[in-house]
Amino acid sequence: MISLAVSLLFSHASLRLDDPVTVIASEDVWVYPNAGEPSTDETFRVWGVGGRAVAEKPEQAESFGYGYLKFALPGAPEGKKLVSAFMVLKPSGSMKVDKVMADYPLEVRPLVGKFEEKKWTYDQSSTVYPGDTIYGKGVVAQVEGSSDASKLEIRIDLMGAKSKFGEAFGKASSAKEPMFFALTSKYDAGELGREGIYRIYTRDRKEGDVKPKIVLKFE
Repeated sequence: MISLAVSLLFSHASLRLDDPVTVIASEDVWVYPNAGEPSTDETFRVWGVGGRAVAEKPEQAESFGYGYLKFALPGAPEGKKLVSAFMVLKPSGSMKVDKVMADYPLEVRPLVGKFEEKKWTYDQSSTVYPGDTIYGKGVVAQVEGSSDASKLEIRIDLMGAKSKFGEAFGKASSAKEPMFFALTSKYDAGELGREGIYRIYTRDRKEGDVKPKIVLKFE
């Protein structure tokens, strides 16, 4: 696995083409009007309202909880192309595997607009908000390849059949620009209970391998 710091220094010539590339989020914020420290909070809380994952209008999102992330992803090595991309998130607190949550998955969407973690204020949410398309969805599950049922993750395939992630990745790579994402869910805590709110570690969590990451594969 290759950390963000290492991946940013890698040249295409030195990258082992058969290895997945792992990139940690470079910035993230929890988007909610009552968030105490949105740019340094160790946990996202993500939920929706009234069967919607995203407010009908950005200025009506006060009752929703989103997570915003920024990733500086490397471009494809010369002669290769991106064949898979997964966002891997770590649930915090009491989250557990629950078949019911298949109806209320966590969504990864493109972000309309950009943000700077250290300058974020909730007022910006009217111009920086989740996009209409969805790159992928996922729920809490046992860590892939692990026999330990207590180890959980949310692994989201960003390149499903209808996903436009590959196209967006190509544009960002060509422009040498970072990519911005929004985490959303239609899970309604008011109707279904607060225990199902998606609680996910942010990049500010210091202990353990829990920071949000994207794993890329080129061939």
